Amino acid sequence: MDKMHKQNILAGLNENLFADLDRILRKQDIQIDRSTNAEEFFGHLRDRLYGVAVLDTAAIHFSIPEIITRVKSISQNTDIILITEPGMDGGPDSSNPLDSLVYGYVEAPANMKYVATLALKALEKQKLLKSSAAQRRVSQKNVIETARSGDESAVNLLLSTSVNSLNSAVTITDINRNIIYINSAHTRTFGYKPDEVIGRKSDILYPLDDPSGVSSKIYEALVMVGWEGERLALRKNGDAFPVYEKTSAIKDKDGHQLGIVSVIDDISARRRLQQALKESEERYRSFVETAKSAIIAVDGEGKIILFNPAAEKIFGYPREEIVNKEFSSLFPGRYKETIPAELGRGGDSGLSNLRESTSEITGLNKNGEEFPAEVSLSTCRVEGRPILTAIIFDITERKNLQEQLLQSAKLAAIGELISGVTHEVNNPLAVVIGYSEMLLSEPDLSGESREAIKAIHAESERAKKVIQNMLSFARKHNPEKDVIQVNDILEKTLGLTDYELRKNSVNVIKDLDPDLPETVGDPNQLQQVFLNLIINSQQAMSEINDTRQLTIRSRLKETDPIGGIGGRNVIQVEFEDNGPGIPDSSINKIFDPFYTTKPKGKGTGLGLSVSFGIIKEHGGEIFVSPNEERGVTFFVELPA
Repeated sequence: MDKMHKQNILAGLNENLFADLDRILRKQDIQIDRSTNAEEFFGHLRDRLYGVAVLDTAAIHFSIPEIITRVKSISQNTDIILITEPGMDGGPDSSNPLDSLVYGYVEAPANMKYVATLALKALEKQKLLKSSAAQRRVSQKNVIETARSGDESAVNLLLSTSVNSLNSAVTITDINRNIIYINSAHTRTFGYKPDEVIGRKSDILYPLDDPSGVSSKIYEALVMVGWEGERLALRKNGDAFPVYEKTSAIKDKDGHQLGIVSVIDDISARRRLQQALKESEERYRSFVETAKSAIIAVDGEGKIILFNPAAEKIFGYPREEIVNKEFSSLFPGRYKETIPAELGRGGDSGLSNLRESTSEITGLNKNGEEFPAEVSLSTCRVEGRPILTAIIFDITERKNLQEQLLQSAKLAAIGELISGVTHEVNNPLAVVIGYSEMLLSEPDLSGESREAIKAIHAESERAKKVIQNMLSFARKHNPEKDVIQVNDILEKTLGLTDYELRKNSVNVIKDLDPDLPETVGDPNQLQQVFLNLIINSQQAMSEINDTRQLTIRSRLKETDPIGGIGGRNVIQVEFEDNGPGIPDSSINKIFDPFYTTKPKGKGTGLGLSVSFGIIKEHGGEIFVSPNEERGVTFFVELPA
C-alpha cells in the first residue's frame, strides 16, 4: 500500500482513543495521522489528501456546524466521523441540514472498534467509487472509438450516455414547454421518474409563486440568447429548493427553434455552507467588534489590517487613520528591535519572546502618552499569508490598584512595627522630659547649663510629638462617622489656617459646588486630612517668589464604569498649588511612611501616610497629579 493510502485517515483524538484506533487499524495495514489541537488538525487537512477525518468534538472547541463547514471547505471529498458528547446537537435525528455531509456520528464514550469499522467502510466506499469510475471510463472509450468511425447509433449512444452520466439534472422540452426527456440526475434531484413527467409542462418543476416572475423572463430571453441564474425549484414532495440553471434553445441547422434544454444544479448544500460560513463570520465579527480588549491583526509586512473599536478607544486612533500603518507605531521607540517593521522577514516576526504568551509592555496612544499594557500575540496563516493577532489590555487601572494594595501593605507592616517600638521609647522619653523640667526649676542653675537643659527639653518635646504622630498612624480605631457636608469642613479648615496663609502671602481661590451632596464620615479625621494638604501646599509655595496661589475645588463626579458595570458618584476635592512641584522620582513614594521631600527636621513623613489611611477607611481615594505648568494637585474622593 502506498504512502498516500497508509496516511488516509486523520484523527483528532486524545492519546488514549488514538492509541486504541491506531492498534485496530494497524492490523488492516492502515496508518493514521494524529493532531492534538484544532490548528494542527486543519493544517494537516490542508497539507494532505485524507479519505476520512475522525474527530472528537470535545477536543476542538467549535460547534458541529462549524466543524463540518471547515472540513468540507478544505477537503470536500473527505468523509467525516464525529464523536459527540451525550445530548449534544448533531446526529441522525438532528434537524441540522449539514448533518447530511457527515458519514457517521458516534456518541461518547466511543467504542473504537465501531469507529474503526465506520472508517474502513468509508474507505471501501471510496475505493468502489474509484473502481466503478475506472470501468466506466473503459466502456466509454470503446463507444468513443466507434463513434469516431461515423456510426450514427454509436454517436447517439455516446450523447445519451454522456447526458445521463452528468451530475446535473437535464430537462429537455419541446417548443410548447412539454417535457420530452430527463436524465438520471434529474430523478435524483426532483424525485420524478421519467414516466411521471414526460409529456407534462415543465411548470411542475417550479413554484407557482416563483419570485419576481423569473419563469416568464427566462422564456422571453430564450428566443434570443438563452438564460442562466439562480431560481427556486420544486421537488415531487412539494419542497422548494434553490438551483442554478442554464437554459438554451435547441435549433436546427436553419436556425428554427425545436425545443429547450435546461441544465440544473441543486445548490442547497452550497447555500447551507455559505449560510454557515456567514453565521461563523458574523459571530467572529460580533466578538471582535464588541470585545473590551483591543484586537489588532497585522500582516507579514508589519501593517495593521484590523483594528477593533476597543483598540480605537485604547490607542485614540480612528480605524481609517491607523489601518495600513506600522504596528510598531503603537509602541514607544525603545521597542524598535522587539517589534520590527516587517514581521514576516526571515521566517520570524521578531516577537518570539512575546508570541503564544501574555506579557506586559508599554503602549503609546495618539497623544504620545505611554500607558501600561498587557499583550498576547499569536500567529496563523490566512490564504498562505502569515497574520499576527495581538490582544491588548490597558492595565492602567490594575496597576493603580496594585500600587494601592502595596501602599496598604506598607502601612500595615509599618504600623505593626511602630506600635511595638513607640511604647518602648515613650517611657524613657517621659523620664528625660520630667527631669529636664525639674532641673529648669532650679534657681541656682548657671546660664550655660540652663540653655543646654532647655535644648534637651525642647528636643524631647519634639520627639514626643513624633511618637504621638506615630501612634496615631499605627493605632487601629473605628472613626466616629456622621452625615456631613464636605464644604462645611473645608470652610472650617480654611478658618484654622487663615492667619498662616495670609502671613505667607498665599492667595486662596475657592470653587466649591453649592449643590454638593452629603456624605458619611468622621469630620475630625477629614479635617485632619484637609489641614495636612493645605499646610503642605503652603510650605511648598514658600520656596517660590512669584504669586502664591492655592485653588480648592469641590464637585460631584461620576467614575468610569469597570467591567461593563456602571460607575458611581463620588465627591471630589482638589487642592491645586503653583509651587515647585514634586520630582517624578518621588511622586510615587509620597504616601509611603516616613518618606518626605521636606528638609531635615521640617517633616516626619507621616502626614500623607496618615491621610492615606483615613481616606481609605472612608472608602475613598487620595492621589496626586502634576499640573501642566507648575505645581501639583492633590485629589480626595469620597463616596457621595
